[in-house]
Amino acid sequence: MQMKKVLVCGPFDEIKRSSFKESNSDLDFLFLEKEKITARLVRQADAVIGNLPIELLKGNPNLEWVQLTSSGADAYVKPGVLGEHTVLTSATGAYGLGIAEYMVAMLLVMMKKIPAYLDNQKQGIWRDEGRVTGLCGKRVLIVGMGNIGTEFAERIRPFGCEIIGIRRRVGKCPAELDELHSMEDLETELARADVTALCLPGTSETYHLFDDRLLSLCKTGSYLINVGRGSVIDTEALTRQVKARKFEGVWLDVCEPEPLPYGHPLYSLPGVILTPHITGGFHLDTTLQKIFEICMQNLKAWQGDGEYRSVVDRNSGYCR
Repeated sequence: MQMKKVLVCGPFDEIKRSSFKESNSDLDFLFLEKEKITARLVRQADAVIGNLPIELLKGNPNLEWVQLTSSGADAYVKPGVLGEHTVLTSATGAYGLGIAEYMVAMLLVMMKKIPAYLDNQKQGIWRDEGRVTGLCGKRVLIVGMGNIGTEFAERIRPFGCEIIGIRRRVGKCPAELDELHSMEDLETELARADVTALCLPGTSETYHLFDDRLLSLCKTGSYLINVGRGSVIDTEALTRQVKARKFEGVWLDVCEPEPLPYGHPLYSLPGVILTPHITGGFHLDTTLQKIFEICMQNLKAWQGDGEYRSVVDRNSGYCR
């Protein structure tokens, strides 16, 4: 019987590659850099691990399973990218810890006026920048209570915040939250939140969800952060709101488009911090290990041993 072929491109060192092969000796693995993968190699594969260009995946209805090494899957759920029967799984669950730590760090950076002190240091200025704020007692609204939102809630709990979650389907309020609401309550909660943290995936429902109208409903003088998908916020609408001094601070790790064009006003507007989509990268060892564990579990599931983890619903774009 011919061995099934698994094409792999991803953040896996030699130790992890060896583990793949040793734990799945009945599979034929091919490890390649993304740039070296061709359409012919994809056609020969039964499964793919890694985020290949969608052009290489199109027209392969016999591909049984695609495992992404990202949590976002928006480009792969579009019609015509994958075959009807191809199972699509993501690395949702791997990135929450790393992203949540960035979120806490950047909130404190903004609240404690750290950028002003760094600017002063570069200019050789020794100056007290005055009053600051903190997380204790603040009402923090987390829009999107998946892995990232949940990890963030856990990490800001010790600061004494009031933590409010928004999710599509409301069930029992998890221990990490003080309140849980549906998207129907979003507008009301935005007006009350001192911090709004966006942890939403990129879907047709979330595209430009935060437009001029919704951004204008945010509490004046609040903080806004986005670590989900850049398409959730209308960039030009946000630019207008920042110019109108709607927010005390804005941090974007994701934006639309990426990269943000040179000379865009958000690069230089006061109170805005931009990072180039790095919170969900392969920078943290814990993240890499979790990605590997998800892939290993799903390799077993693909072979009929156990259940898939982080299966992406093609219709909603969310993990089931």
